[in-house]
Amino acid sequence: MSFSRTCIVAGVGPGVGGAVARAFSQQGFHVALLARSTGFTESLASELGNATAFSCDLSSEESISNAAQAIISRCPPVEVLVFNAGGSATFRPGSLLDIKPSELIGTVTARSMGPLAFAQHILPGMVERKKGSIFFTGATASTRGSANFGFVAIPAFATKALAESMAREFMPKGVHVSHLILDGMVESERARQWLPNAGPDDMIQPKSVADQYVYLHNQPKNTWTFEMIVRPAAEKW
Repeated sequence: MSFSRTCIVAGVGPGVGGAVARAFSQQGFHVALLARSTGFTESLASELGNATAFSCDLSSEESISNAAQAIISRCPPVEVLVFNAGGSATFRPGSLLDIKPSELIGTVTARSMGPLAFAQHILPGMVERKKGSIFFTGATASTRGSANFGFVAIPAFATKALAESMAREFMPKGVHVSHLILDGMVESERARQWLPNAGPDDMIQPKSVADQYVYLHNQPKNTWTFEMIVRPAAEKW
């Protein structure tokens, strides 16, 4: 089977990233799977069949350029780009006094400057075709900076700023840009350690997140959503 369009998922692991890849694969996309290491993504690419694994470090402009150019030259035109960098690895509560600026800079780079650099390679083609979607995965910390959550909130705010600036510039040019805020714990092995008694509806399920991205991509232009907040029904907010 030949494929006429590509979905890039930047930040692919066994949680949301993997679920998004599976969802767009089922929609008939060739899927470009991006992660720093390719162990999981190569296995997922083999499982899906219509996918290719690429190594990409969103904190390195050289790595970003190499991955983007490889995708452009080897894959069908890019119609969807999902930035899903972060996850539980960046969930590090603690006092601002204990944050090492050098570590924070790396996280901010991977969550904002890296996606900016990657999008600069992909956006021109979307604008030329007047079709495409760029999505960003956000979190509760995208909307507020809480005490002892500075390490989480600062890069999340940067991601939202990039998404909103991109949306205001490129939505009028035919590119749907959306920021999906996950306001709750996402199901994972680590989350299960924190909430061992939680039921399936008490945590956000990765497949449900992926379904939202498919829904956003298929929205008609007359009702495009920029920001969507999803949370479990029992979540306090």
